[in-house]
Amino acid sequence: MMKYQLSFVLLLTPLAVFAEQHCPAIDAIKLIGGVYTAKATSGEEWVGILQGPLPQESGIKRFSEALFVVEGENNGNNVTGSGKFQKCTYDLQAENIQLDMYYGGTTWIASIRGKPYWEYEKGGFFEIYTCSNVAPEYCKFDILVPGSASR
Repeated sequence: MMKYQLSFVLLLTPLAVFAEQHCPAIDAIKLIGGVYTAKATSGEEWVGILQGPLPQESGIKRFSEALFVVEGENNGNNVTGSGKFQKCTYDLQAENIQLDMYYGGTTWIASIRGKPYWEYEKGGFFEIYTCSNVAPEYCKFDILVPGSASR
């Protein structure tokens, strides 16, 4: 009976942190059958697929940035609400081609509160944070609810 009560309490807990994640290291990303993948610390998988044919130089050259879109209140210095972790972007060795990697193949309700290296930007329709000019492993975020993916 206690097991069921605990499960019910966990379901009612609002936006509990499920797992801290970060963009995958360049050497962790594998290309198999036209799909780029990398294992996350949670066991989930990062997935990226290029539009169009694979270029001859399909290896990853460098990390470009990670993107987080704000939802809720924001003070310009730190996220006070939550948002959606969007993607990690990498530059390929082929000129002017980028690869977007998605955690679990989608976007997630997440938080970057207390995570350094994220910089605030106000765009046309969205308030965003980007993480760039660091190794991808420094672009950390917290998944807030398991199974909170939006497709």
